[in-house]
Amino acid sequence: MRKSTLFVLSLALLSAADLPSQGRGRRGRRPTSAPTPPAAAPKQEEKPKDPKQYTAIVGGDVYIGTGQRLTGATVLIADDKIEKVGHNLKLPEGTTVIDAKGKTVSPGFVIVQGSGMGAGFSSPFKDTVNPFAPDIKQGLAAGITSFLAGSTSSRDRLGGSNAVIKLAYGDVEGMVLKENSVVGISVPLTRTARDSLKTSVKAAKDYLAAVAAYPAKKAKDPKAKAPKKPKSADQILSVLQGKANLWVAFGGGGFNPFRRMAGGGGGASDVASIREALEIAKMFGKGVVIQKPTSAWLVPDEIAATGSSVIISPRTRLPADPKNPDRTGTNIASAAILAKAGVPIAVTCPSGRFGGGGVGTNGILGQDLNTPNVDAAYAVRGGLENRKALRTLTLDAANIMGVGDRIGSLEAGKDADILILDGDPLHYSTFVTTAIVNGKVVYEKGKEALYRHISRPKH
Repeated sequence: MRKSTLFVLSLALLSAADLPSQGRGRRGRRPTSAPTPPAAAPKQEEKPKDPKQYTAIVGGDVYIGTGQRLTGATVLIADDKIEKVGHNLKLPEGTTVIDAKGKTVSPGFVIVQGSGMGAGFSSPFKDTVNPFAPDIKQGLAAGITSFLAGSTSSRDRLGGSNAVIKLAYGDVEGMVLKENSVVGISVPLTRTARDSLKTSVKAAKDYLAAVAAYPAKKAKDPKAKAPKKPKSADQILSVLQGKANLWVAFGGGGFNPFRRMAGGGGGASDVASIREALEIAKMFGKGVVIQKPTSAWLVPDEIAATGSSVIISPRTRLPADPKNPDRTGTNIASAAILAKAGVPIAVTCPSGRFGGGGVGTNGILGQDLNTPNVDAAYAVRGGLENRKALRTLTLDAANIMGVGDRIGSLEAGKDADILILDGDPLHYSTFVTTAIVNGKVVYEKGKEALYRHISRPKH
């Protein structure tokens, strides 16, 4: 009994000794409460920063790039973006004014296939661009302000590694607009490759549907698992989600005018290949970009029905099959026929004798880098209206490259990539007098050795 009493007393003493540390009991001291943190100040919305520099191009005839033209208008630039375009604009204090009276103002030319001009050769392109490459100035003198560099097609599956490059001379940070805005595939596909692509596209669509349904599913069942992304689906998903455009090439890398394209059959026609490209468009439920077809003028409505676009080379010539002259060969009116059907078009130069089809320093005219507007002018020769022809080098080309939200037209909020010219943008004798990229003057004819010794006669 005595031992039991001692044991109970010992427990009572231990409990009493522990009470102060817990802040309980009459003798325990309550711990000091942690200071209440001050209420967080309400988050204030960040005000947009005021531009550091305004530039105004005043008094020129402004081609917006959408087909609209404003006579004697002003383009106001805030840092690297277009602020406003119109008449009687109020210019902020300290605005740098560029006089364009008697001249033409246009969006910079957007080239869908190019090489050189400081472009990098692998991803990340920013690490391999050369902002001081001499041919950047040559491209600017011809009106080029951006182009797509890199590969845009792959055999049997989606592929490609490319970037939209800007001719931002001297500015590494400003040269790469976007990487992999294009993925590509070449046709014809083998039956196995076609079935594999179809299966992969369906799996990717099912995955996106599951992702969209997952929040509601999770709300009902907290143990629900997130959908698992299919293997090797990144490029297919980028197309389905609108992050990249799908380009389709013929014969494993584009059209060669020295090789007859038969789309799997005889004769000078690639209609079969065009239709295979359109089947891929239907598979994805999105329009594709068909690269350099020669027979698109025969099936314009079929192309338009899928929402697809076309890159054409108006200067390419392929003789018609004498046995079927009305349904084979090239047609100089291709661009006009496609435009009438509502098909967006971009133009580029013909392929070289040994392949390749981009604007560079060894083109069919000697140096296509000097004459990118010639291809659009050939489309005009074939009946395309002049302002629509300009779109083939500006807004439509930018949309085909997947960057139409940034470049290709002179609209508020877009990048300030602008040309000032001494005549019609598509005329063979017109010179670029000033080129602006990202809001900065990067070329002035009078300060460069290329053409400063040549003057355009006034009529």
